[in-house]
Amino acid sequence: MSETENSPAEPAARPTPLKRAVGVPWLFAVIYSTVGFSIYFSLGVVAGEGLGLTPVIFLIAGLLFVLTTLTYMEGGVMFGERGGSSTFARYAFNELISFIAGWAILIDLLIVIALAAISVPHYLDPVSSHFGDAGIEVAIAGTVICVVCALNIVDIGGRRYRKVLAGFAIADVFLQVAVVVVGAIVVMNPERLTDQIDLFSTPGLTDVAYATVLAMLAYTGIEAASNLAPDLRYEPKDLRRIISTGALVVPLIYAGMAAIALMAVPVVAGPDGPQTALGERYVEAPVLGVASAYDPNWLSDLMRWMVAAVAAPVLFIAAYTSMLGVSRHIYTLAINRQIPSWLGKLGTVHETPYVAIVVSGLIAIGLVLPTDVELLAGIYAFGAMLAISIAHLSIIRLRVTEPERNRPYVPPGSVRWGEVRLPGLAILGAVLSIAAFVSVLAFHGPARWVGGAWMAFGLIFYLVYRGLIENISLTRRVSVTAEALTKQAPRIEFERILVPVFGTELDDDIVATAGRLAAADEDTSDEIPGAHLDVVYVAEIPLKLPLDAKLAPELERKARGALDRAKEVGEEYESVEVETTLHLARSVGAGIVEMARRTGAEAIVMGGEPPSKIRGGAILGGIGREGIGEVGEATEYVLKKASCQVLLTAPPDASDEADEPAAPDSGLTDGNL
Repeated sequence: MSETENSPAEPAARPTPLKRAVGVPWLFAVIYSTVGFSIYFSLGVVAGEGLGLTPVIFLIAGLLFVLTTLTYMEGGVMFGERGGSSTFARYAFNELISFIAGWAILIDLLIVIALAAISVPHYLDPVSSHFGDAGIEVAIAGTVICVVCALNIVDIGGRRYRKVLAGFAIADVFLQVAVVVVGAIVVMNPERLTDQIDLFSTPGLTDVAYATVLAMLAYTGIEAASNLAPDLRYEPKDLRRIISTGALVVPLIYAGMAAIALMAVPVVAGPDGPQTALGERYVEAPVLGVASAYDPNWLSDLMRWMVAAVAAPVLFIAAYTSMLGVSRHIYTLAINRQIPSWLGKLGTVHETPYVAIVVSGLIAIGLVLPTDVELLAGIYAFGAMLAISIAHLSIIRLRVTEPERNRPYVPPGSVRWGEVRLPGLAILGAVLSIAAFVSVLAFHGPARWVGGAWMAFGLIFYLVYRGLIENISLTRRVSVTAEALTKQAPRIEFERILVPVFGTELDDDIVATAGRLAAADEDTSDEIPGAHLDVVYVAEIPLKLPLDAKLAPELERKARGALDRAKEVGEEYESVEVETTLHLARSVGAGIVEMARRTGAEAIVMGGEPPSKIRGGAILGGIGREGIGEVGEATEYVLKKASCQVLLTAPPDASDEADEPAAPDSGLTDGNL
């Protein structure tokens, strides 16, 4: 297993442009499919608190949704990594803050799975009214979660899944528009929205504040969509079109749906004050409750069957997509050593984090058992507001600490502050989200205690795992390679390892790999010295110059910087001694072999450079040259001439640039040829 420690200031690669064959419709379908389904279970809990002001509350929450979308879009395309708020915090602050955001995101994604699963049996009411009975609803919800877990483990993704996803996203939009349009014809009565409203009293200010936070439940897919960042390829103009379209369409559809819902199922006087059946009888299936109120009966039946036909599969897909988000999120946490690596372990057949999926499925089933939608919504609000607040603050800080970082998308509204352009909309979003988080803490006891307990457990777990068990920094980034989560790392005893570095991004991984190998089987006896890493940078000197020639300043700076960085990474392993050398040689390969002989290295751990275009082909005069076509000249020389074992990472392969981005191959291969 190898570890890499990456500097937060390390520039991120620019995301690959979206192929025009995919286009904006597919990108919109992907993003809307992670957001649009939420109305099916959020409408009821929001209406229960907001009463007749629910449409206005959805519009206010829509403002926070727009601000949050802009923040996530700036950060998502800037880094091109999964993790959302957690990733932003990693680069802006440190690993501890990143974990806090990541842990909050995790409970939210699990709650979305539980809410989607528990809503499915209630939306199947037109098929059988018994599906919503006590016990049966839990059985159906549990089955949904089990099937979702199985599909995620076998990984059904691909073009066929994309078509299904896009098809149901379009059907979802049409259904929601149809509910609004039909409702506007048959139940239009604006006075019903204000019949039971008494400003500052019914609903009260605390109810409105809490309902506004709960309305963010309608936009649950922001984090799930952010986990798709590495898989999406886009053009900058496409981003602007998606953001402008989504920012308008989603809040307007939700507000329109809420207005029609409160006219179809109005607020009425109850024994404990004004109430609506949307927050009581229909809280698990509010959209079905709206369709049930339409008149005449044949129209109501038709709309109910339409809702059942679309909502049930859309909620199933939502559970599947959220579980996909959970598995990728846990995988990201495991890669960054924020949780034990075995939780993110990948299967050997499908290469999916099956342990994470199974554990998440069990937790989701546990969340389903109480069948308390209001409680789940409150806990979600706790986690969402915490994660969103950290996301906004991270983007603000990155504008200050890394103003020169490449930003493919910069939202409008930047404010000049000295030499820095601060994100004005992110600042507004941070103020609103922090205020919303405080309101959850102040006005919702169950969410405060359950959410607080979840975060406390996570922090204790993190401190024990990182600080006591692994003995690594709580704040600095330390990560394992994807290969380490696929299969067990080789356990080989080496007391002296030579590690050539070249001043590339791969150096950190190579040095950490060597350090891990050196420390893998360390003897605890004080009589046996610890392992030794000899890190070398070989500078190639042309034949026309003497071997002791003075290096060009630029090359020497690069070499010294690479060696200093390698020493920092290697010294993360307390039992490993690191020594660095700048070695001058006629060729890189010969220099590495010579240093291995001088130091008495038992192994060489190096990254293989890719082959040149003429390797293995014709050279001057048409004479062919025999060689190992998969690696470059220096690597081939080391493999052939080294007298010790050579452990080599696979060089980059141009053929990896496929439609679906693949994880880099960081696995060691035995090069002892």
